[in-house]
This record gives sequence, structure tokens and C-alpha cells, in this order.
Amino acid sequence: MAGKVLEVGNTDAFERRYMGEFRSLAAKYGEFVTYERDRGARDIGLHLTATRSSGGERMTAALCWFQMKGIMASTLSAKDFEAAEEIPISLEVHHLRFWFLQPMPTYLSIYVESVDKFLVLDIQAYVAETWGAGIMALDQKTATVTVSTGSLLDGQAFNLILTKSDVKEWTKALEKDEANVNLCRRDYDLIWHFGTADERGVEHGVYMMDWISKMRGQLYLYEKPIGGGEDDHVILREHWEYMMNVNGLEDAYPYLQFHGDYDEDEDSWGEDEDDNDDSILVTFKNGSVAKGENAANEYYSLEFGANLNDLGTELFESVKTLEEIGLLEISPGKGEFVSIAPWHSRSV
Repeated sequence: MAGKVLEVGNTDAFERRYMGEFRSLAAKYGEFVTYERDRGARDIGLHLTATRSSGGERMTAALCWFQMKGIMASTLSAKDFEAAEEIPISLEVHHLRFWFLQPMPTYLSIYVESVDKFLVLDIQAYVAETWGAGIMALDQKTATVTVSTGSLLDGQAFNLILTKSDVKEWTKALEKDEANVNLCRRDYDLIWHFGTADERGVEHGVYMMDWISKMRGQLYLYEKPIGGGEDDHVILREHWEYMMNVNGLEDAYPYLQFHGDYDEDEDSWGEDEDDNDDSILVTFKNGSVAKGENAANEYYSLEFGANLNDLGTELFESVKTLEEIGLLEISPGKGEFVSIAPWHSRSV
């Protein structure tokens, strides 16, 4: 008599496939952590690593957990996904309570088969913002959470998770205010270059295009040997920002002080003074003034010097400490591009 064939259900096969896809995606960002037995209401953990310039990796303090869900193409088509702004998911309230109370973050990750994408949501933060401690008294078995279709689990998402953990770790290591540590985490390479300017025999400056015809500001932070010319410039950062103008520069870089070379007395005696001059004058907090020239009504062109202020000096000491204990690695001379706009802003 023939025995029965062992069947694998469609749901089990689908889960096996998307868990394999998740492992393939996440493997480049860290080491996997799992429970010996399924008791934690979380499918898989990831201990994130940081890549060193040598190509090696170091373990970070970022250990997070993922609760995985999958939506088959038969349930949600690619067309319906593209038309949706959010995906609703029903979760058990006792799980939401558990994740809310844990010291380590839990992320809800949803695999959408029709578009072959993973979405991600910081479920711990979501519960905190939606119910807070009220989740403990929520008198129902399930609750619906919504995940943005734009919140992709990608390299940027893993970097945001790592950044969030780094700030907590660095705050503890430095015993500093978290706001200042955030600046260190965002700009440590730049702060190091400014802080070591004297010993390296360089000076720093900013060239800014304050656009008239476009809704953005564009600036270049550079260094050059003291007394060097324009050909000696090394661009440390190119920064584009929506709706930014020169008046917002000191808010964007609160650890720098800027100094222009505009002299009102000297300018007033200029032989080529033009009564219809359409240039602009910018006065920085330290009283220094920079003059911007109008470039054919396309943008104002400004150039001025920059160095660390008192906050910058304090942040530089923090950067040195973090480098010495191995929590960050400096990349001398490495340039970077930063673009900031509302559509770039996202959370995990």
C-alpha cells in the first residue's frame, strides 16, 4: 500500500522563500542571531557590523530584531501596491506590548511578493507614538498598524538603524549631550579635517551658490594649503539642500564660524562702484561680512573662510576620543556629497 506524500503548504513555501530573500539582503550588514526555540515573538535578529577602510568589519552595538510578514502577489498586485501609500497589517496586541517593553528595538519587515521588495517599520517606536503605555491596557486581541510603501528595507535603512545605535553608544562613551553626539555622528570626518587644520598646514573655506532660479542652496566646503590657490582646493563636502540659503548656513553647521573679507569702507571708495549693484551682503553671527555677487540672476556667488568655533573645538575632542577607542574611523581627504530635501527624509 503506497504511503501518503508529504506536502508543503503554499504559506510555508512562501515563508521559506522570503526568509531566504531576507537573509540574502541582510547578510552584508551583519551577523544573524536566532532563538534556539521560537519563544521570542521575533523571527530573526541581526547584529550590525561596520566596514573598515581595510575592507574588514567590526562588531557594533547595534543588535536589532525583525518580525517578518509576507504578502503574496495573489493578495496584493504590483498595480495595487504602487497605488497605495500604506500597507495595513493586523498584529496581536500581546506581541505589540512585548516589543514595546524590550530594551532592544524590533522592526516589522513585510515582504511584498508582487514587487519583490521588503518594507520596514520600527514597530517599537510605532507603538510608543500611537499608544505609548496605553498599549498595556488596550482591551482587544489584535490591532492594525500601517507601514509606508516608501519605507524600503535597503542599505539606507540599515544605515539609519546603525546611526541610531551609534548615537546611543557614543552618548554613553562620551557622557555628552545627545544633540552634540548627533553632530559628531553626522559630520565626524568634516570636524576632524577642520580640527587638524593647523597641524596639517591647511585652511578651510566655503564656496556657496545661493540660487535665485532654483529652490536650493549649493555649497562646497574645501581645504587648501595655507596660501594656496584655487587649483589646490580639495573638496571635502558638496552640500545641496532644498530651500536653503546663506542665512541658514550657521544653523546647518553650528560648530563652524564663518568669516568674509568684505570691508565697507574699502568698498565705498571703489572706482567701479555701480549704483545698480545687485550683490548681497551677509553678516555672520561673529559680525564678519561676506559679499555675494549676482551671477546673471541665476544665483549669488559667495566665498568665505571657515574654522571651528567653541562648539566645534568641543566636538573635535569628542571625535578624537571616539577614534582612539575604535568607535569610528577617519578617512583623510575623502570627499562626500550630501543632498537634503523633504523627499529624502525618512525614518525606519
